[in-house]
Amino acid sequence: MRGFTRTLLLSCCATGSFSLPAMAQETAATPQAGGLEEIVVTARRREENLQDTPVSITAFSGARLEAMNVQEVSKIANFTPGLELVPSGTTQGVAVSIRGIATYDPILTNEPSVSLYIDGIYVNALSYGQFDTLDLDRVEVLRGPQGTLFGRNTTGGAINITTRRPASEFGVETVMSYATHDEFVGRVRVDTGELAPGWQASLSYQYRKRDGYVNDITRPSDRDPGATEANALRAALHGEAGNFTLDYTFDMVLRRDIGPHNQFAIVSDAYGAFFGQSAALGGDPLRFSANRLKTINAPDVPRSHNDSYNNALTMAYAFSDALTLKSITGYRDWKSDEIQPFGSSSGMNVPLLDFDANGNVIGATVRTVDPYIGGGSKKLKQFTQELQVLGTLPRLNYTVGAYYYHGKYAEDNPQTYVFVLGPNAGVAGAGRLAYQGKTESWALFGQASYTPPILDDNLELTFGLRYTEDKKSVDTQVYQNGLPPPFTSEQADKFDNTSYNITANYKFTPDVSAYARFGTGYRAGGFSPRGFDAPAYNPEKAKVYEIGLKSELFDRRLRANFAAFRTEYDDLQITQPGFSDTAGFVSNTINAGKAVYQGFEVEFTAAPTEGLTLTADASYVDPEYKEFLYLGQDRKDDAKFGYVSKWSAHVGGLYQFPATDWGVVSIGLDYSYKSKRVFESLSSDPIGLPNARDDLAGGGRDELSGRIALSQIPLSDDARMDLAIYGENLLNDIYRVSTIDFGALGFGTAIYNRPRVIGVQAKIVF
Repeated sequence: MRGFTRTLLLSCCATGSFSLPAMAQETAATPQAGGLEEIVVTARRREENLQDTPVSITAFSGARLEAMNVQEVSKIANFTPGLELVPSGTTQGVAVSIRGIATYDPILTNEPSVSLYIDGIYVNALSYGQFDTLDLDRVEVLRGPQGTLFGRNTTGGAINITTRRPASEFGVETVMSYATHDEFVGRVRVDTGELAPGWQASLSYQYRKRDGYVNDITRPSDRDPGATEANALRAALHGEAGNFTLDYTFDMVLRRDIGPHNQFAIVSDAYGAFFGQSAALGGDPLRFSANRLKTINAPDVPRSHNDSYNNALTMAYAFSDALTLKSITGYRDWKSDEIQPFGSSSGMNVPLLDFDANGNVIGATVRTVDPYIGGGSKKLKQFTQELQVLGTLPRLNYTVGAYYYHGKYAEDNPQTYVFVLGPNAGVAGAGRLAYQGKTESWALFGQASYTPPILDDNLELTFGLRYTEDKKSVDTQVYQNGLPPPFTSEQADKFDNTSYNITANYKFTPDVSAYARFGTGYRAGGFSPRGFDAPAYNPEKAKVYEIGLKSELFDRRLRANFAAFRTEYDDLQITQPGFSDTAGFVSNTINAGKAVYQGFEVEFTAAPTEGLTLTADASYVDPEYKEFLYLGQDRKDDAKFGYVSKWSAHVGGLYQFPATDWGVVSIGLDYSYKSKRVFESLSSDPIGLPNARDDLAGGGRDELSGRIALSQIPLSDDARMDLAIYGENLLNDIYRVSTIDFGALGFGTAIYNRPRVIGVQAKIVF
């Protein structure tokens, strides 16, 4: 609580009040002379003022993201109440949590609890979370179940990303930056201007390279854990012909990474005694620590490959000012290959048992091994098609539509490990799991907002309804000792759901409104191939009760909003780690039972004087299990909630000095705090590591970032330059980003955050 208390004090000092912060960040870097600028969002599938949208939402413009030096989407969690974005332990996935609802196993059969959309197209966030922020126009974070308007129903929320359209005039923008860990980022964007009346295009390219930030004593810096190299390309076309508009984008991202370092944070007594012999037997010593290790000697592995190729086509035809037909088509292709070591030692010498042809133990031989190697390959291809009719009638706005999703995926996950039997006895093992699956989903939906002719037209009633049907199938192969022939399993099932949303929004004045919402959400059921032939788990269903207040005060110099919620979950989907002597380390998704999440979010944006913008937010969530069924027992009294920080807060300020002939100086600071959390519901091995869940917990996090810029430096009549120096994690706070409980194998691993970063940036626009 120390960091959170400090945040509250900073907020109070900065504004003189903490009672009603705002629900969205300011989309422009500075306020207008007359107050705060309007924020436009598309949370209800049409452009509207944020303050008129009865949804708990945080929005960032591209300019605001640049001012906060956001180069990967995961950083927006520092500035968004209730949002968590963390790596899953490899380069192949990310855990996303909103209001405490998380999906943290990046297995492709799972549906994420938080959906990700790019230009209206659904993206499997479990696989695409870590991508470069190329040509962003706006990012919106919607909190709570999204059950009616968005393509893939989710129970936690949605992240809606909008990219920049090509400009109507020719222009070139170049950006270069250099930072700690020899990080270089270069980006160029070219806008063609009008190729023909109403038609324009743009082309963007970005290159990023960074050394690792965990020192491996046997590798060069560009092969240390955390090293990355990425090329990103994006082409966009925008056209207008009468009442017809078209937007097409193609983008690809090619990444080559050395994954994050998963260090041994805890080991069982038996595991520590067994591998503790290594140094005396001429091998590498066992390195483990409850704190971040400064030097390691992890197994050297090839760079991981993460390649994605994506197409998006949006067409719209306006039959009149009151009726528009829209089509949104997407195709995405993602491939990943990775070998990921776990542990901070390699080439360890330990006594391993020898067996005869009949499987009888005949002795033990000291052999050189690496403790645990995982990883493998993943593939995902998805096609989506959505049709919308957007209409306006007197007192009524409506959206109706249909949605189709088709996804094919595959994973091959080989593992090598050592199973410790005693202080002087271990068995070298290998597991391998592979699966191929398909998901088809279609939905019909509609939502209407009606202003009845009462109460001076200040009341708006919204009703939404959606029917969804999901069909899933998966074929699984598990290999004994990693060798063929495999055991096989084929499974298929179908799930359906009807979700609805009812909202009442009332304007007390043109600048102050309140809303009440009741809605439902749904996350499709599925299969847990790592549980091999386990029955399908059921859909997760949610009911949300939410009230909110939105306001703009003092001649639009203070935007102050509040939301409180209660969300009830039935058949809550939980992922729990385990071990199989054929597949190796596994994690199984189960329906744990019932839970209730309660909490609130508060945010504000203030412009107390010209050139100064102050922001602050805070969120609180207090979940409780009503039922947690695990291995035939109700564990609700001792189970906890993974990836849930009860408290999060952020306070920031940006001051832009008056313009001069040689440019504009601005200074920005942002501080964020998140309270401690655990990463699993229960410890996976109650005998060897009974306290693993709590021993692997992450403490509170304090993040301070800053940026000083000199902008709009005149180079010529048509060219301008921006120069900036920035810092990330200025307090050099070291904390656990994520952990994995490998309890049955005798250890648990932790990933730590990147240390302090200082960088410089130059941008030229002409």
